[in-house]
Amino acid sequence: MTRYADPERCPDCLAPMPYGADRCPSCGLSLEGPLAAQLFTALTTADDLLAAMRAETAATTAAAAPPVTTTAASEGGGVATLPPPVTAPSTPPPGPSPTPHVHHHVGLSGASVPKILLGLGALCLLVAALVFLAVAWSTMGVAGRTATLLGFTAVAGGLSAWSARRDLRAAAESLGVVALGLLTFDLFGARSAGWFGDISTPAFVVLLGSVLAVAGVVAATAVRRTPGGAMVGAEVFAVLGVVGAASGVVAADWFAFSAALTLVVVLTAAVAVAAHAVRLDVLAVGAAIVGALSWVALAGSSWDRALMNPSLQELWIELEVWPLLAAALLVAVLSLAVRLPLAVRVGALAVSVLLVAGAALAPFTDETVTVLTAAGAVVVLAGAVLASLLPQPWRRAVGAPVGLGLAWMVVPAAALATEGLQRMVAAGRETWVAGVGDSFAVRSTDDWALAAWLLPLLVLAVTAAMIGFARSFAEADRLVSPLLNLHVVLVVAAATAILTAALYPVPMWLVLTVLLAAGCGFAAASLKAARPRPLGIGVAFLSVALLLALHAEWLTLPTLAVLLVTALAVHLRWPRLEVAVGAGALVAGALGALVWTVGAVSDTASEWTATAALLTLAVLVLAGPYADERLRVSGPATYARLGPEGGVFLTAFAVSVAGAAGVASGSRATWVAVYLTLAGAAATAMALLRTDRHSVGWIGGLLLVLASWVRLADLGVDTPEAYTLPAAVALLVVGMVHLRRKPASSTLAALTPGLGLALVPSLLWALADPIALRSTLLGLACLVLVVGGVRLHWSAPLVHGAVVGGLLVVRLATPVADAVPRWALIGAAGILLVALGITWEQRVRDARRLAGYVRGLR
Repeated sequence: MTRYADPERCPDCLAPMPYGADRCPSCGLSLEGPLAAQLFTALTTADDLLAAMRAETAATTAAAAPPVTTTAASEGGGVATLPPPVTAPSTPPPGPSPTPHVHHHVGLSGASVPKILLGLGALCLLVAALVFLAVAWSTMGVAGRTATLLGFTAVAGGLSAWSARRDLRAAAESLGVVALGLLTFDLFGARSAGWFGDISTPAFVVLLGSVLAVAGVVAATAVRRTPGGAMVGAEVFAVLGVVGAASGVVAADWFAFSAALTLVVVLTAAVAVAAHAVRLDVLAVGAAIVGALSWVALAGSSWDRALMNPSLQELWIELEVWPLLAAALLVAVLSLAVRLPLAVRVGALAVSVLLVAGAALAPFTDETVTVLTAAGAVVVLAGAVLASLLPQPWRRAVGAPVGLGLAWMVVPAAALATEGLQRMVAAGRETWVAGVGDSFAVRSTDDWALAAWLLPLLVLAVTAAMIGFARSFAEADRLVSPLLNLHVVLVVAAATAILTAALYPVPMWLVLTVLLAAGCGFAAASLKAARPRPLGIGVAFLSVALLLALHAEWLTLPTLAVLLVTALAVHLRWPRLEVAVGAGALVAGALGALVWTVGAVSDTASEWTATAALLTLAVLVLAGPYADERLRVSGPATYARLGPEGGVFLTAFAVSVAGAAGVASGSRATWVAVYLTLAGAAATAMALLRTDRHSVGWIGGLLLVLASWVRLADLGVDTPEAYTLPAAVALLVVGMVHLRRKPASSTLAALTPGLGLALVPSLLWALADPIALRSTLLGLACLVLVVGGVRLHWSAPLVHGAVVGGLLVVRLATPVADAVPRWALIGAAGILLVALGITWEQRVRDARRLAGYVRGLR
């Protein structure tokens, strides 16, 4: 009879193969995994269906069936072989054709039922055996007990072997589990009967586990030679035996706890390797899990042991650290297993390196935080060097622990750096209230305070760890490599030296000197190479230096001088316009602050210091273009000088406010007028001296007007002409000069500001009080303007005189207008409009006649 589910033939090419093979030797088809098991189940179901179909169609197909031929048996006897299945004819047999039926599987499959039954039966047998032994054990003699124990076990084992040879896999599995369970009961019964003597519980657990492990391995190996194939239950019992033996070894007092765990790890690893070699996968995985758990217990207990004996004498001289080193060695052995995935091997070596680093740091765990951190930095440095020396991919095994060390080192390094910066900022907050020879305060020296000398070591460790970690992982290398250039290295070195010095009680001028030297050095390097990055670094150092220099006046003075020279050099020599503009603004600010500091050092009154600062700023903004004409290299001078000019404006405002705030309230307005006058005069002079800054003249005029107004208000003058006429005269002079230079210019544009400022304020007062001397004088002035405009043919005086004079006349006529009837006013308005309309029409007619006359000319 044809058999589709044949374990000794390939389901694909039907070539013969050894029983239990995991791959066909002919076609190479893999026979492992869930798909192979599913295929074998399907072929077994096909055999069952084929047998049922033969039974149902035996009567109808008997005549049409081909004769069965057999091959002659050999002389020694043989088995007749059946031909391959004959292909069914294309013509269907007589009778109604069967209707195809699609079967949807619902519930349990046919193969699951016997497994469930056999599992329940095995459980019942084990329970029954347990109850039997518990009830009848005391009534049986030694011979009866022995016969019972061995008999039950032998019967169960024999039935399991018989089932395996008959290819009854579920039965063989169940009876094998029963046999191994009875073997367990046998051992317990033997101990109860005293057959093992006065054996301790750990020793019995070791014996029980060893017997079960050996029995499980023997059973699982023996079943392979039968059609039954494999026996998973036997491997499970073997795993339980390994667990029991390992637990017994650890619990017994034969070895120390760490030694017992080490022995268990070694033995379970050997069992896992041997089981994998003989293809006992369940046992291999189980033993590997037991070994891994034992190793975790060994590592944890070893670290606790190291912490309980943290001294160098106990750990390394008395070798209390050996369990931790043994745990590191055991996990490092995995990196030599070439059959393991590379990631697992590298990870195992990384864990080993981490344990060795922990062993090196263990003697320092009871020391101060400074000593522990220093030891950690040394370990990180050593790991970074080792990571740089190893080849890939083993470099990653050291690079990963180095990355953890990097995260550790960054925290104390950042804490010390922040503390140093805070000490410098705090010193600068005491603005000009201390001496030039002051030193930083003494830091705390308790056990939880990091020593200042740690900062350079930590920075070195962080740098080395970054390099080692970056060389170990390509992703990190892309992030770290831009930071490893000369400028960054120099910045880190300079900042480390400065911050470390600030953590000690050294004189502040010493730290300030280093800050200024670093800032000027980076600024000079940026000017030489025309690169903005060093310039930004130099600005940062100079900014911190300025904050620290505020501690004392004599510290601020040289700092501002250095800042002024550096900013001036950048303003003149930097090729890019935007940087030159910013540096120019900084020049003005530094110059004003320097003058103010000189005044403070010389105990000059604030109002005179502000005056000197304003004069100095005026010299800068007026004489600067003549001094830097041949030195400037950045962009158009007109735009580059916007920086100093804008800086002068802001600095002048700040200096003026500071100077006015430092004087008594009674004379404050006077000094404000002085400051406005100086600023206005400087702005006006700039407009007159420079053709590209004529528009600044308006600002100068406004400042001068404000100065005069402030002074007049301070003197108690309430006549508006006293405020307006001086400024108006100045504006008229400017306008007349403009007309003289450009005779073709419009008088409205040149004279309107001056005329408006001279006439409008007086007109407002005259409208409020028309019966006064001001109205007469204003009317005469308007008459003079109208007559002068007509005589000179200037529209500006004519328009302003006529408009202001007309408004004044209307205001003077208001009392008369109140007595005129309303109809008269409306009529007068109508007559005026009619007259204007007639005049307009006449002019349009005359213009048309003139145009016609011109067109008629030849």
